[in-house]
Amino acid sequence: MSEEKSKLPQFKAQIEKATRFQLRKPTPNKTNWETFYKLSSNENMMGASPKAVAAMKAALEGVYEYDFYDDFQFQDVLADFYNQEIKSGQFITANSGVEVLEIICRGLVSVGSECIISSPTFSPYSNIIELEGGVVVDIPLKLPDYSYDVDGVLAAVTDQTALVFVTNPNNPTGTYATKAEFERLLDSLPKHVIVVYDEVYFHFVDADDFPYAKDYVKAGRNVISLHTFSKIYGLAGMRVGYGFTTPEIGEYLNKIFRPFRIGTLATIAAYEALKDTEHVETSQKMVWEGKKWLYEKFDDNDIQYWPSQGNFVMFKVGMNSLELTAAMLDEGVMVRPGDNFGAPGCIRLTIGTKEANERFWEVLQGVLVK
Repeated sequence: MSEEKSKLPQFKAQIEKATRFQLRKPTPNKTNWETFYKLSSNENMMGASPKAVAAMKAALEGVYEYDFYDDFQFQDVLADFYNQEIKSGQFITANSGVEVLEIICRGLVSVGSECIISSPTFSPYSNIIELEGGVVVDIPLKLPDYSYDVDGVLAAVTDQTALVFVTNPNNPTGTYATKAEFERLLDSLPKHVIVVYDEVYFHFVDADDFPYAKDYVKAGRNVISLHTFSKIYGLAGMRVGYGFTTPEIGEYLNKIFRPFRIGTLATIAAYEALKDTEHVETSQKMVWEGKKWLYEKFDDNDIQYWPSQGNFVMFKVGMNSLELTAAMLDEGVMVRPGDNFGAPGCIRLTIGTKEANERFWEVLQGVLVK
């Protein structure tokens, strides 16, 4: 029996063709270090919001019950957080920003739909698009500064284009599309195209000309913004995120619903994290001060890097990126090679505490002189 005939008839062609997203946690060859520093996943090195942690502890005894059948209360909380500038019904809540992306693609991507991404970027985009039968059209960021290619994206738009993904600030480069660039893109796109605006790192932005999704959603533009509680709020392990968009798109996407989608503890943690402005400000300060310190180290040692608007920085040294990350891991510091993102030879470093940054630098220097 041939391989083709042996396949079950229920198998969907687009799922068979899709590339499975894989991210295996590497294992160090030695463990002769006192403290391990995970600087590879852009988590908040300050930890979780204390208010969120306290709320989860208080709610632990109630986890035997189902709770939050729907997300109406969550949407109301978010609407209040946005001072009712974005209304309940315009939000899409889910288990992580990745699930929001899955809901978006499930609702808006059909077999043959074209979706434009710009590599190097968040690698799950391609997998999620392909699982719905969509076609990934990659218009890479422009070298050497990894700037957004507005003209290239516009030239790639066809009648089959469903979505344009804009990751701003971009992961892993930390670069960003300016307000002028983003508005030129929006103004030039045909009316049938929706922009998926992934701004999960927006809390760390300090650029004056950064475009915030809220302004364009309020203006009724075809934009879906993506946010997460995994970064500034330090709740990566709770897997909770949300998006917001126009009333029309929001009403449509909210029909993709299953009961009890977000767990009780994750929901309660999210409510409290939104109130914890002190934790947000402390985390921002840590990142901004850490980046400044690292930039000075890179400059003083002629190490190439790209100024970042995220809580991470991408750099490049004269050593194979996979070999470098393996050598650093053996010394108790985990960083992420850029190869899987489409930035071969580069390294993405999460900004950590002062202690973590100093240990990173110590290990990097030791690896490079071997």
